[in-house]
Amino acid sequence: MKITRLFGILVAACLATACQQGDPPWNLLVITLDTTRADALGCYGHPTARTPTLDRLAQEGVLFEHCFTPVPITTPSHSTIFTGTYPMAHGVRDNGLFVLPDRVNTMAELLNGQGWATGAAVESFPVTRQFGLDQGFDYFNDHITLAAEDYRGDRVIPSRGLFFDERPAAWVNDAIAPWLNENTTGPFFAWVHYWDAHHPHQPPAPFNQIFAHDLYEGEIAYVDQSLGALIQLLKKRGVWDRTIVVVVGDHGEGNGEHNEDTHSLLAYNATLHIPLIIRVPGLSGGVRIQQRVGTVDIMPTILELLGVTPPEGIQGRSLAGLMGVDGARSEDQVLYYSETLSPRLSHGWGELRALFDGRFKYIHGPRPELYDLEADPGELVDLVDRLPEERDRMRAQLTRFITEKAATGAAAAAHTPDDETLQRLAALGYLSTESDEPTTVIEELRSDGTPPQDRIGDNSLMSNARQQINKREFLAARESALRLVELDPDNANYQGILALAALGLGQVEESARIVDAMKTISPQHAGSALQVALELFERGHPERGLQLARRIVDSQPSAWGSYVVAEMHGRMGDETRQQQELERALELEAGYPRAHLSLAILLARRGDGHRADNEFRELVKDFPLYPKARFNFGLFLAQADRSEEALVQLERAVKLSPTYWQAQLTLLAVNIDLGREEQATAIADQIRTQARDPRIGARVEELMTMLGAST
Repeated sequence: MKITRLFGILVAACLATACQQGDPPWNLLVITLDTTRADALGCYGHPTARTPTLDRLAQEGVLFEHCFTPVPITTPSHSTIFTGTYPMAHGVRDNGLFVLPDRVNTMAELLNGQGWATGAAVESFPVTRQFGLDQGFDYFNDHITLAAEDYRGDRVIPSRGLFFDERPAAWVNDAIAPWLNENTTGPFFAWVHYWDAHHPHQPPAPFNQIFAHDLYEGEIAYVDQSLGALIQLLKKRGVWDRTIVVVVGDHGEGNGEHNEDTHSLLAYNATLHIPLIIRVPGLSGGVRIQQRVGTVDIMPTILELLGVTPPEGIQGRSLAGLMGVDGARSEDQVLYYSETLSPRLSHGWGELRALFDGRFKYIHGPRPELYDLEADPGELVDLVDRLPEERDRMRAQLTRFITEKAATGAAAAAHTPDDETLQRLAALGYLSTESDEPTTVIEELRSDGTPPQDRIGDNSLMSNARQQINKREFLAARESALRLVELDPDNANYQGILALAALGLGQVEESARIVDAMKTISPQHAGSALQVALELFERGHPERGLQLARRIVDSQPSAWGSYVVAEMHGRMGDETRQQQELERALELEAGYPRAHLSLAILLARRGDGHRADNEFRELVKDFPLYPKARFNFGLFLAQADRSEEALVQLERAVKLSPTYWQAQLTLLAVNIDLGREEQATAIADQIRTQARDPRIGARVEELMTMLGAST
């Protein structure tokens, strides 16, 4: 960079406040709210929203009334936020099928090069490191695979085959907090991604009860609470008054508008209009900007606020002038662009590209549309045939815009996903067709294919079926799945949903029959088929369940599949085959935590203590927030008469999950064994107060009797 760090410090400190030479540069906290509509927040006018943290940030900062994402899909939307370029420039057009290229300049890379420590914690699969969003981050925590499990490590929802793996907002806070505690002495850039508002809607208590009428609203309220906890951490560290905060949605949610329940397949404002709040220390708060802006503007705005020179090729504009920052210039930008190519890339339908120009919005695709947003903000009255001159003018503008913004290296972002990624993409109904070649995107207006507007009902029906299974409404799910199969009898994904619905109704044989009828096991339905195999195994058909699981794993190898087969062998007493399959799982995915844990436990049981110790140590190093790993490592150490070391792991397990009673009881037993009467008594009192299961209480009294006998 040509700019010196000292110059960056002076500009950053002087932009919004009277500064003194030598002030440290500002910190930056970027919060991305997945699947969050602007009108879901109290500060944007939602009458029953419970978002006090976000509302307070809006009062302290600048709220942009009309901010739009260029694409209603997580990975490409975040790519725009962190590069300041449109999808046709950075190249990322859909989840899973593209990787942000190394050639692009990300915000984290620029700030890291100017002396900012950079750390991130993300909540779901589409923003994990394999898609390139980790570029420039010293610390990037994307350990999400444990989130579909309870504190014991047991999978509580068969989420593969239904939804992307995720972890709750509180876990993301836990993941970023240690890094923040270690990196607040100098300038830092932290990115925190909250995914909770995405399907399936499962807010934790008490939000699931308070918002039983609207679980989407409940998840946003839970995220708001989690953000508040993160802000309290920054205040406790004494850095809040030196921190710029940016809160932005990556895209919205249809919530039934235009028959779209979720997002990604249509280009209406229900999924494109997102919240944007920027809080700058010393800058007047409570400001509301009416002018249309885009997430493409976020990176240039932040760079100007921090005094960092933007890279060549940036396509957004700085909003610092609009925000009232002294000395910042205000640029007018009339045109904004949005797209969704996912209907073609994922379903084989037509694609949509849209242009905003003043009061009008033009959507190009197999059936073009034109809307007057001032008179018709809900986009209900299509003017494409009534205003042909306006339609033709905007179509020509859109063609020029695409040509001007496209970058020659964008095609390098396309890649062919591995089998594991394909299975996860199938979780959201992606990939109706298979290909061994990277996706090709042509930067021109296309009118071919089925209008996505005509098929959105199919996708909403599939989303409902998945949600019904997730809620254990299996009869309704079966009816939805039967309708899907009627619409497309050869769709393996629909067949997989039908099989899961049959499983939920206890129709194991029917579910197995559906899977057996599938001529081949493809990535599109491997997750659902494997769940059927698991249920067969659990419900008294172990040999058949193992045989089906083996067929699936042989056809579509995956770490999770090998882990399932390994556990089946273990349950049947074949520890040799169990170990082979666990090692195979780790060959397929070196960091797969459940396989690491099972292998460590198996090695300890088979007498290979040295290797078990190494496995446990690697596991807790890579997954420090995994309570079951901490507990089992502590149990292993206690059994090896290494009680002091065991206490460290057991105490950490209990801190991570206070209701992990097995860990609590083991911690109590180790303290008793060491003769630590005061500590043992305190633990026993805590368990007595919190545990409701009388068996746990009886075990406490049994252990405390041992303490009394030894003192």
